Amino acid sequence: MAKFVALYGKPDDVEGFEDHYRNRHLPLVEQWPHLQSWSTTRFTGTPRGGEPAYHLMFEAVFASEDDLAEAMRSDAMRQTGMDAAQMVKQYGATATMLTGPDF
Repeated sequence: MAKFVALYGKPDDVEGFEDHYRNRHLPLVEQWPHLQSWSTTRFTGTPRGGEPAYHLMFEAVFASEDDLAEAMRSDAMRQTGMDAAQMVKQYGATATMLTGPDF
């Protein structure tokens, strides 16, 4: 199993960011080849009551690293990446993308 993870810093425009993410970005994600499942977490705090380092985490699951690699080369992934770049810029967020196998 392999995963693609995106961590988004808190945007300046939270409402606009979340609307774009839900209604424009996720429909692009659902077109990724070999995607088995995905989930999104909105962070609201830390165990000690502090501000979280990230606002949102997206996690996509693939059966293998080969499936993930093929998805990364797809037009659907490129379109999603371009949309993510636009979304981050438009709403004042940051994005960190990570990939790797289950440990």
